[in-house]
Amino acid sequence: MDEIIGHADVLRELRGLANAPDPVHALLLAGPGGTGRTLLALQYARLLNCEGRSGGGAIEEPCGQCRSCRLIGEGAHPDVITLGPGDTLCKPRPNESGHERHPQSRDIRICQVRGLIELVARYPFEARYRMIIIDPADRLGREAANTLLKTLEEPPGHTVIALVTEAPDSLIETIVSRCRRIDVRPVPRTEIEAALVRRGIEPGLASEVARECHGRPGRALDYARSPDLMGDRARLLERCRKIAAAKTSERFTYAGELAERFRRDRVPVQAELNAWEAFWEEQLQQAARREEADIAGIVEALRAIVLVRADLMAQVMARPAFELMLLSFPTLTLGEPVEEELATHA
Repeated sequence: MDEIIGHADVLRELRGLANAPDPVHALLLAGPGGTGRTLLALQYARLLNCEGRSGGGAIEEPCGQCRSCRLIGEGAHPDVITLGPGDTLCKPRPNESGHERHPQSRDIRICQVRGLIELVARYPFEARYRMIIIDPADRLGREAANTLLKTLEEPPGHTVIALVTEAPDSLIETIVSRCRRIDVRPVPRTEIEAALVRRGIEPGLASEVARECHGRPGRALDYARSPDLMGDRARLLERCRKIAAAKTSERFTYAGELAERFRRDRVPVQAELNAWEAFWEEQLQQAARREEADIAGIVEALRAIVLVRADLMAQVMARPAFELMLLSFPTLTLGEPVEEELATHA
């Protein structure tokens, strides 16, 4: 597995949890997308299962070389499973012959949780601890979440469940209370830049990428692989400014344009959503310094971006999803744009 960028405090906490006499069996990894939440869950799986734990003793770092570490790093371990919207682990009720598959579901459904419960009742194929990563956990329907409660409260000793989410507030409180919560925060720019240089990225590009990724190592790696993704950032932010101040009719027109571009090529639209996220994060930082600012509206805008990403992943109709996102944005009266140097890769 690639080196995890930053999060020394989280890695230290995970090491302590894994080395405890009774390792934590339910984790909640909460934080923005692209910060490394899933990598951290996998690191916990490696700490628990590395064959370097001679006699089940403590371990400082997983070796990265044994069969268990290698399979987890390759995403091929039979006991490390990601459960998300779709039909992974789908288990219809007995005699439910009419149950249809739902690969394009936007939610994690109760039939999937039934499959999870049946799976964890059995011993792992080869791991000491099976790891099930529920991502994104905020897509658990209420019925599915309630069905999961007992398993979270009394999990089998050989299973760990890790919930990954950008929106922990959307989870029911009884789920949150049964998990060890770990907040995964953005990584300092200097740490991201140094990690990119260690990976062989040219220092000038590493510096630019670290500045543009807003503390999200996953996004930084995408930018480093494809610097053109950064090229239009200033123009995208200017477009965000104009749409945030626009009338509803203009927002609907823009939603239609987004949907059509998304149909042709999803990557540039994902970059545009990243720009919207950066735009509202900057607005939130500015609002925190002003009195009577619409902080609640800005937070709602950020939540709307999280939701539209989940909707698009579940392959719902793009135009209504974008329209709902844009209607959730507050209307801002904006001053002159802050001049921002265009990326050299534009």
